[in-house]
Amino acid sequence: MLLAAVLSATLGALLIATIYFTRFDLQWLAFLGGVLFAAVLALVSQASRVEWRLMRRSKQLERVREQLGQEIVRTRNAAHGLQAAEKRMQQVSDQLPIPLLYLDCDGRCRYHNKACAEWLELPAEGIVGRQLRDIFAGERYPLIAPQIARTLAGETVDYALAWPAKNGKAAALKVRQIPYSPDDGEIIGFYLMATQSAADPAAADEASEPAGKGLLASDKSGEMLYLRSITNELMAGADPRARLACALQQNEFLLFAQKILSLKNGAPEPDCYEILLRLKEEEDNLLPPGGFIPVAEHYGMLEEIDRWVVRSLIAWCLDKHRRAPGWRMPMFCINLSGASVNSPEFAGFVRQELERTDFPARALCFEISEPDLIKHNDGVRRLVAALRPAGCRFSIDDFGGAKVSFSHVEGLTMDFLKSDGSIIRNLARDPAELAKTRAINTVCQNAGMRTVTESVETKDTLDKLREIGVDYVQGFGIACPAPIANLL
Repeated sequence: MLLAAVLSATLGALLIATIYFTRFDLQWLAFLGGVLFAAVLALVSQASRVEWRLMRRSKQLERVREQLGQEIVRTRNAAHGLQAAEKRMQQVSDQLPIPLLYLDCDGRCRYHNKACAEWLELPAEGIVGRQLRDIFAGERYPLIAPQIARTLAGETVDYALAWPAKNGKAAALKVRQIPYSPDDGEIIGFYLMATQSAADPAAADEASEPAGKGLLASDKSGEMLYLRSITNELMAGADPRARLACALQQNEFLLFAQKILSLKNGAPEPDCYEILLRLKEEEDNLLPPGGFIPVAEHYGMLEEIDRWVVRSLIAWCLDKHRRAPGWRMPMFCINLSGASVNSPEFAGFVRQELERTDFPARALCFEISEPDLIKHNDGVRRLVAALRPAGCRFSIDDFGGAKVSFSHVEGLTMDFLKSDGSIIRNLARDPAELAKTRAINTVCQNAGMRTVTESVETKDTLDKLREIGVDYVQGFGIACPAPIANLL
């Protein structure tokens, strides 16, 4: 278009010059006039084509706008329809006489019906967002835990569960776990349903008896409960208490570590690791980690295990330092059980170990889960008051799993706060979780606490956390747990 206009202007100027200098040579004038006329026609034709294209594009744009408007209306109607359908399903689900839960791949409850709350005798906030091991008492969880791996592998699992009835005896329940995979894709969770089995007093009595391999009973009601298969696989049918005591004496527990990555230059603790614990049978038989924890909790051995972790970690670090004097000792985060947090003797034990070995207390950071912080708040305050002056650090773990509240942190001097993994996993696609993480980070900065986020598995999540300004990150996307000797 521009080229045609320039050419026409050039021809016009040439025609004028010819008229002026050639004194009206008619043949030359006719030739130039014809060329100029053709150029003008080409210019007009091109302008017409451009105008036609603009009109066509305008009509196409108008049609796209209409289609977009229609799509918005359809999407809005579909959203309203989905909300109405979810409400109807909730009403139907609440009318079901059987307990129903939906749990994600981490065993955290995302939905339950009314019958489930009545069955568990827990309020809604004690179920939604909580781990299955927290929802079920320590004696019941071992029966369910081994079935979760089978369900998440795609298998519908049926098994029996003894449960205390109103008459004080153990009722036999039938439990079914059904894997859920949208559009036949990756399994992202499972449903758990429990139904009363047919009346069979003998079966109920058998389920409640402590006899047999791996079945535990509660004190008076005859509650069961330990799963035969996990006892046979994990403890070879031995008495669980004796087996755990032997493992402690023979150092058959294994220290694992997982790196916690600093996102900020010049961080006061650039090298951090969380200490994890596995039983040798778990590692040898490729069983899920942590199966022994509910058993240890049932027999009141968690504090003893926590003490073993502290002693073994200090011994390993000192041996490492003797063999490599230039080794820079990182900070180690140790998860404490509720029993240790609430124990009047645990703080004294730690101080004695520090003094006996001359171990730097700043290398120890004790992680206390938010549920234990709420349940044993006075014990946490005593523990912090006893060990913080010695140099130990403290972290709140699993923060915000059910709801975000800082009321139970008031007056506590904590060094770190670790957000619950359920918040972080949905960070990149859920604006609400992103806003929650940003708000938690802001509060922690104002309170002088550094933030740690776990369950970081993707680059998008890591980029979001860098943008927010989180201090430390942890997860399979950063580093997998490994034996401490291999990792360091």
